[in-house]
Amino acid sequence: MHARVTQFSIPTEKLEEFRDALNSAIPLMRQRKGFQALLVLRVEASNPPDVRVMTLWESQEALHESENSLAFYQALARGLVFAKGFPVIREEEVMLYDFGKAAAASAASS
Repeated sequence: MHARVTQFSIPTEKLEEFRDALNSAIPLMRQRKGFQALLVLRVEASNPPDVRVMTLWESQEALHESENSLAFYQALARGLVFAKGFPVIREEEVMLYDFGKAAAASAASS
């Protein structure tokens, strides 16, 4: 499994709008073959806060193919509207992935 990690610098007053924009892009990502999950993390210690957006893909090939689609650039553009500058984008190999078990445990306890 592979991840695209995109680090945005988002002014505090724009964080909610940024989150809403990313949420609206989820259906675009789900259309892509090999898309597995989305995780968004915020680092509060920085000013403005850094936000890391991670998309998980079943393979490196799926990750690369996603970059050849209009949906990738539409999703990126939705986040750029609120960012200060262009984000840092990198690719990483996922060494451990256990979101499915966490989701199942959460559903069982409800």
